[in-house]
Amino acid sequence: MHQKTDLLNVPFSSSTNGLNLGYPQFKINNQHKINWFHEKKNLILFNKRVVKLNMKKSQYSIKDLENLTDIKAHTIRIWEQRYGLLSPKRTDTNIRYYEDQDLKKLLNVNLLYTKGYKISKIAALSDEEILEKSKEIILNERKWDDDEVDVLLMGIIELDEDKILGILKRIYDENGIEHLFSRTIIPLLTKMGELWQLNSLSVGHEHFFSNLYRGFLLARTSDLTPKKVNKKILMFLPPNEEHELSLLVYQYMFKREGWQVYYLGVSVPYEDLKISYDQIKPDLTLTSLIAKSSEKEFETIVKEISKVIPPKELVLSGGMSSMYKEKIPSGTRVIEGEKDLKSLFV
Repeated sequence: MHQKTDLLNVPFSSSTNGLNLGYPQFKINNQHKINWFHEKKNLILFNKRVVKLNMKKSQYSIKDLENLTDIKAHTIRIWEQRYGLLSPKRTDTNIRYYEDQDLKKLLNVNLLYTKGYKISKIAALSDEEILEKSKEIILNERKWDDDEVDVLLMGIIELDEDKILGILKRIYDENGIEHLFSRTIIPLLTKMGELWQLNSLSVGHEHFFSNLYRGFLLARTSDLTPKKVNKKILMFLPPNEEHELSLLVYQYMFKREGWQVYYLGVSVPYEDLKISYDQIKPDLTLTSLIAKSSEKEFETIVKEISKVIPPKELVLSGGMSSMYKEKIPSGTRVIEGEKDLKSLFV
């Protein structure tokens, strides 16, 4: 029987290959098997975790907290005033703001609250106790054995590029891009989001992996030599949307099917989208809406896109597209699974 190791409680090492990084160091071998959790039923939850992980700022408004936690700003203020759960700071111009630790604490408070803890009881706990109880919930309720994902996670925390790329290549060669993304990358990113919430992984780790994976995908895409078909697809991410990993997978798959793919990148202004659309005249235009948004914000984004792209030529993907599907214009297609995606190749 394998011995289970709790990576969240492994002592921190002062160095990695001579670099003073302060990141946790741990080994994995035949005598140690890491027991983690697997949660991919709730797509919206997964997408929110990725948003949290990719936040590039360390200061948040109360609206940011609302979007990232699903707790209303009014409720957050009440919890602050009545229980002192958070203590926002102020800028030189007296504007309130929150930091990473506030966001993490609020996420953990919300986790306990949704599990039946009364807010008054949570408020009586120390920050360390809140964190510890959150760890117990995450580790005990969501169990999972997956060697490949565990070893990948080790490589990320150790910043071991060779290990990461070696595993990605092996999974890709043996199972293909769809398996790699749905069975390895999505669970891995979900774990990373949880570990960030529990102070056990930094945004730097995620950026390190994302850049490696992005390069890996682009290299495989450029190696494709399919028989060409007379079809063109335009891909882009709208303003303030920077979660491109799924779109890079779609780029690979459409190129594999022989389509001519035009990928504009992240956070594309609508006026630039129109210029590209008018020049390319694509058969389809695909975007992914993952960043957490309210129903009204989602409708505004889709409305702006629809001013440029006819609904029958537009394809939406991402958690927000599934969540607000009834708000999408008639004729616009939504990718919610492999079947939806394959139907576009016909």
